[in-house]
Amino acid sequence: MNGCRAKYSTLCAAALAFASVAAGQAVAAPTPQPSASPALSAIAAGEMPAVRPTFGQIPSAPTDVRPFVAWKASIADTKRVGAQTAAEANAGPWLLSDSEAWADRARAEATAPPPMTTPAQGDTDAFVREMLRRATPPPRAH
Repeated sequence: MNGCRAKYSTLCAAALAFASVAAGQAVAAPTPQPSASPALSAIAAGEMPAVRPTFGQIPSAPTDVRPFVAWKASIADTKRVGAQTAAEANAGPWLLSDSEAWADRARAEATAPPPMTTPAQGDTDAFVREMLRRATPPPRAH
């Protein structure tokens, strides 16, 4: 039996074909099963005929849109302002010199904080007593 596999497989296929014909069922290609694939539904929708607009249904151009010449002028103006800003930045010296004079001017403009005073010991004891009194919870209501 090991040497005749092809003989038996062909015989088996023929028997199956004969049995299906005898039962009245023809061997046919499988029918496609409906699928929930979005790609297949998009392809099917794309193959369906669609209603296209006519040239008479195309809306007129909007009137509240800036024309192309105005766009070009605005772009040129932006580029001009950018070049002017770059030229002004390059004109001045960018050196970090005389920083002590700058710091002295900033210190002169700043207002000094009020002087600190050290409280007397009596004031501290009174302050602590008042805080302890305020921290004591009130008596519970019955």
